Amino acid sequence: MVSTTRRGNYAPRQDKIQPILIDAVCTLPVPPLPAGRTWTDREQDRWQELWSSSAANLWAEDVTGIVAVFVVLETQFLNGRIAAGVLGEFRQIAEQLALTPAARIRLNIRVKDSNDD
Repeated sequence: MVSTTRRGNYAPRQDKIQPILIDAVCTLPVPPLPAGRTWTDREQDRWQELWSSSAANLWAEDVTGIVAVFVVLETQFLNGRIAAGVLGEFRQIAEQLALTPAARIRLNIRVKDSNDD
């Protein structure tokens, strides 16, 4: 059998794969903050925000620790107390949790809109 596929006719797989559609908000119960430290009001609010976000629809409860680390690092960043070496970890965690537009594109994730019903 002769292949009809030729170089230059490649179509990226992303064009053929349907995106993962997620709801704009997550309505699942918010897990409790991990024990072991005193959480500030701002951190508690951010925890609620993150677990109610569209990205939280992708998370299992076993990522509570990494979400907690993200909250702590974000607080340090906003307070100007994050070390340069840790900033890279902060960015990686944001990517792993699909909190950035680049991560959502890479993972082929799209937030549902009214046309998706």
